[in-house]
Amino acid sequence: MIIAQSGAASIPAPVPGVVPMVLRYDSDDPYAVVLEFPDPAADEPGGGDAPVRWRVSRDLLLDGLAGPAGAGDIRLAPRDGRYTEVEFHNRNGSALVQVETTELRAFLGATADAVRPGEEQVALPDTLEDFLRMTGA
Repeated sequence: MIIAQSGAASIPAPVPGVVPMVLRYDSDDPYAVVLEFPDPAADEPGGGDAPVRWRVSRDLLLDGLAGPAGAGDIRLAPRDGRYTEVEFHNRNGSALVQVETTELRAFLGATADAVRPGEEQVALPDTLEDFLRMTGA
C-alpha cells in the first residue's frame, strides 16, 4: 500500500518562502518515509531539476513530533506547537524547512493504519544471491 500526501514546507530563513513537498510511504518498505521536494519548474517546458528525495526513518519522524530527534543527516524538533522543523545535512551544507505538525501527524497516522509501528515486516529474499542482488552488492 502506498500513501502519498502533497503539501508544502516553509523555509524560515534566509529568504522566507514555501516549497512543494510530498510525503510518501510504501508498506513494502515499512520503516521509511520519503520526503520529496519537486522542482516546480519541472512541469514547465524544458525546465526543472529532478525532485530532491530524502529517505527518513518513520520512527525518527514520530520522535520529532514529541521533541528534538536525530543526530545525523536529518534532525527534527517541534516549534511553536504549529510546526515541526526538519533540518537536512549533507557534505554541501544544510537546509531547514518547517512542516505543519498537524499535517505530519495526520500522514504518520495514515501510515500507522497501514502498518502499525512495531509490527513492520520486510520480505527477505530466498537466497543469498537474491539478497546480494537486492542490495546492489
